Amino acid sequence: MTALTAALSAAAIAERLGRPLPTEEQTAVIEAPVAPMLVVAGAGSGKTETMSSRVVWLVANGLVQSEEVLGLTFTRKAAGELAERVRRRLRMLRARGLGGAGAHDLDAGEPTIATYNSYAASLVADHGLRLGVEPQSTVLTEAGAWQLATEVVEGWRGDLGEVDLAPDSVTRAVLGLAGECAEHLLEPQDVAAWIDRALAHVLRLPRDDRSAAKLGAHVAGEPYAKVREVLAGLRTRRALVPLLEEYARRKAEREQLDFGDQVRLAARLAQEVRLVGVGERTRFRVVLLDEYQDTSHAQLVLLRSLFGDGHAVTAVGDPNQSIYGWRGASAGNLQSFPAHFPRADGTPAAVAPLSTSWRNDAAVLAVANVAAAPLSGGGVVPPLRARPGAGPGLVRTAFLPTVEEEAAHVAARLAEVWAADTAALADGRRAERRSAAVLCRKRSQFVPLQRALRAAGLPVQVGGLGGLLSTPEVADLVSALHVLHDPSRGDHLVRLLTGARWRIGPRDLELLARWAVELDRLHVSRPDERAGADADVLLPDTSDGASLVEALDVLPRPAWTAPDGRRFSAEGRRRMDVLSRTLRHLRTRTHQALPDLVGEVERALLLDVEVAARPGTAPGSDRAHLDAFADAAASFAATAQRPTLGGLLAWLDAARARERGLEPGAVEVDPNAVQLLTVHASKGLEWDVVAVPGLVEGVLPAAADTASGWLGDAGAVPFPLRGDRAHLPSWGLRTAGTQKELEEAREEFRQACGAHEMAEERRLAYVAFTRAREELLLSGAWWDEPASPREPSRFLLELLAVPPEELPGLVSLPPAPRPQPGTPNPRTAEPQRVVWPVDPLAARRDEVERGAAQVRAAARSGHPDVLPEADPGTDPGTEHPGTGGRGAGDDGVAEVREWARQAELLLAERVAGSGPQEVLLPQHLSASRLVALAEDPQALALALRRPMPAAPRPQTRRGTAFHAWLERRFRAGALLDLEELPGAADEDAADDAELARLQDGFLASEWASRDPVAVEVAVETPVAGVVVRGRIDAVFRTEDADGTVRYDVVDWKTGRPPEGERARVRDVQLAVYRLAWSRLHGLPPENVSAAFFYASTGETVRPVDLLDAAALEALVATVPAGPD
Repeated sequence: MTALTAALSAAAIAERLGRPLPTEEQTAVIEAPVAPMLVVAGAGSGKTETMSSRVVWLVANGLVQSEEVLGLTFTRKAAGELAERVRRRLRMLRARGLGGAGAHDLDAGEPTIATYNSYAASLVADHGLRLGVEPQSTVLTEAGAWQLATEVVEGWRGDLGEVDLAPDSVTRAVLGLAGECAEHLLEPQDVAAWIDRALAHVLRLPRDDRSAAKLGAHVAGEPYAKVREVLAGLRTRRALVPLLEEYARRKAEREQLDFGDQVRLAARLAQEVRLVGVGERTRFRVVLLDEYQDTSHAQLVLLRSLFGDGHAVTAVGDPNQSIYGWRGASAGNLQSFPAHFPRADGTPAAVAPLSTSWRNDAAVLAVANVAAAPLSGGGVVPPLRARPGAGPGLVRTAFLPTVEEEAAHVAARLAEVWAADTAALADGRRAERRSAAVLCRKRSQFVPLQRALRAAGLPVQVGGLGGLLSTPEVADLVSALHVLHDPSRGDHLVRLLTGARWRIGPRDLELLARWAVELDRLHVSRPDERAGADADVLLPDTSDGASLVEALDVLPRPAWTAPDGRRFSAEGRRRMDVLSRTLRHLRTRTHQALPDLVGEVERALLLDVEVAARPGTAPGSDRAHLDAFADAAASFAATAQRPTLGGLLAWLDAARARERGLEPGAVEVDPNAVQLLTVHASKGLEWDVVAVPGLVEGVLPAAADTASGWLGDAGAVPFPLRGDRAHLPSWGLRTAGTQKELEEAREEFRQACGAHEMAEERRLAYVAFTRAREELLLSGAWWDEPASPREPSRFLLELLAVPPEELPGLVSLPPAPRPQPGTPNPRTAEPQRVVWPVDPLAARRDEVERGAAQVRAAARSGHPDVLPEADPGTDPGTEHPGTGGRGAGDDGVAEVREWARQAELLLAERVAGSGPQEVLLPQHLSASRLVALAEDPQALALALRRPMPAAPRPQTRRGTAFHAWLERRFRAGALLDLEELPGAADEDAADDAELARLQDGFLASEWASRDPVAVEVAVETPVAGVVVRGRIDAVFRTEDADGTVRYDVVDWKTGRPPEGERARVRDVQLAVYRLAWSRLHGLPPENVSAAFFYASTGETVRPVDLLDAAALEALVATVPAGPD
């Protein structure tokens, strides 16, 4: 079939659907023959729109049925966006009476849009038994995999004498090797065998030609130093293979799979079980592969085995945005697609470009093209062109003396944008605020940027778990968790002691350390008059030396004197007493579930109050970082095999140490804050204004001109074993005849690896630059941490070398003068003057104290009982304890500040309690959430305000198993949202012993003998301005004697029928499904009936008075909807 058989053109369909006409390039892709094709789509070139339009064109012309289309992408967000767009267009298509065969069929299915991993998982679930894999195998999240690998490493009793790595580094290496073995379809013994051969070869090499001539070609000489490094690296990796095998054994023993296992097993199925490929090719006649440049070797093998040999596969990707090599993306997959997926006649697949940027203004796009030019590969990837009518855009560059000045420069410009938008919003010149982001190559850049942005009065939102750990409130919370878990972590205790709440000064801190030394001299069980107020208290075991944590836990009597005669200040001692009691109380809570413990610590440290009082924070966003950390802890607790506090802290340490974090999280663009995240996390997103700081050599690009490649990474599989080795640098190990030749080959390999990694850094810069729609800020600084100044990034210098007339939108500030040789780093040459302890009010102190004085005067004038008595542990006072200054209560300043604090809290409480807090409904709502709205609006509001993971329930798993059985029986599959997972709403589901009875109950029912016209149908329908989504379990068709067609919408339940009010509430779900189905197919609502089938009792329940559209709208209208 070709485009010549099509009755409707892409332009005609777009016109009838009220869509913009496609460009020539888009038309060529949309109307391409039903054959293999590679689409090279640049950043912002409208690939999602083009892909969805191609599906509509194929269906409209009767070339395929919609259910014969498979679309795969990498994230649930991207899959959801593509699925929603395709489904919406297909509904519009049917509503307007367009298309050929199947376009009007009410029983037509939907395209299957999924992530690569979920598709692989579905194959393993359906066919895994053919390889001996149980369908019930649980999937390890990254947190769960980390904990299992840690368990293997910490319990290992074998020989690790060749491994000179810390335990956490060993864990990372084991997980790295496991992941790469899965990605390249290797077994641990494949790695071991290759290393054994490599070691044997190297150990036989003579030192040089002279030694070879003298001693013989196969007589080894004393290894050179660099050769010894190679040998040590090989031996380290070889010693890790048994741990890798043990990790695999424990996964198999526990019937667990990680994400890499799913793809590896799916690839094996596709290769070894011919019927799997036959079934998938029959089911899906057209396959769309999104972000193909990020696929791994195992995914290539899976897809090629299933859909090679001329099947209609369209891959869409951009080699310039291939930035996930570290995560398994296979080098060269995109460029090799035409050869890997040839046409039916054996010729390479067609290649089509999408080269118009619909995102970037002209100046931004021109700068991005300059950065990408060396990547063009001889013109294979055409440079992006600006869209018709694109704005001029603006790119600003600056090079400052220090990173602090650079951060201030970035914050100042973003503050200007924020202020201009605030004014424009006030007078109606703008309808919404411009979005803004700061994109960093490394998370270590976050701290000065956060500080500068907050100092400029801007709300800041930090993305990613690794970045989250750098926020002050989360760092305090994690420090407290470390102190609770490990009494040796005095470093974390010092953060708490010197922080904004406790503010212990250097003198008191030094005395606490002296007390720890004295504690060390005391016997563990001998009461001592110096120990504390209670002489009967036993001292802790200090056989390894008392720590600061232990010293704080057992403070001396107030009269205790250090050997030099000094004592704690009264205020410092009081505050340490309060912190000691707080930590002692929290230790009694460490048995709680991790999410509960995190909440306890947050409240005990008053972190929620601290962030609420932070100036310049957007309403509702003050808790964003604390909530995000709580979600991370809850996720760890829900997925780890043994969710202990120690396990959580080790996982967090790994996230902090690993530059790109543990697992990429979903980031949504938020115009109400400046978003701070890494470039890797920004992929797929766009903002109006983007700043990219750190454009210096060693940061962006982070790579050097030489690199070690796999030789320097114990967690990397040797390149010669990888499936994509043809696209990677080659090390001539086997061809080297002497150690000297091996050294020379190693140096050539390092240079090739450096060029390879530099190309990925360039792609990373391109991705960063193309995130901006209107304005791009590029900056760097001479001085950071090193003793010598940084060099400007080659990516920045390339822009500045372009003639100004070729980049008219580029505005460059004069750079700071280059430091003279020998100039000391100004960040370290002069002592940094800071106030210790930190003043939490800082520049706001005068303003707050004036207000406090007014409140205090008003209270004394006749309302003495307005404010409660101050809590001595909550406010440190003006003077710093332990610094030798005045007491905290001098001149009544501490009392004034306490009045102010209490007044603020009381006023906030009064405002909060003056009426109900309004929680806005999101623009999209699931059917189950609508049921929750009818049942308990307050509970739903709380869930929307602070989503919390539900505890796992065996009933839910049983409901899911029953639904899966029905789905296999009806031979259908679907992409599910988590809360719409079949059986997830079965609160009263049967227990494990009843699954067979549930199946028998269904087989004895009226439904077993009927064939559904649709199963697992995703539906959505607008109700009072809110799009309600759901998934109908099954739809059955009947026909009256007079020919009237009617439909039964059925929802399977494994529990027992509810009674009374609960039954009425549950009926809301069927009301939504009936309304959605009738609207979807243009049917009168009375022609659609709805029923629950309860498998545990065999009952079919048909509610009599289901809510109609007006009643559902009235229900939704009781809660205000949020912004779109």
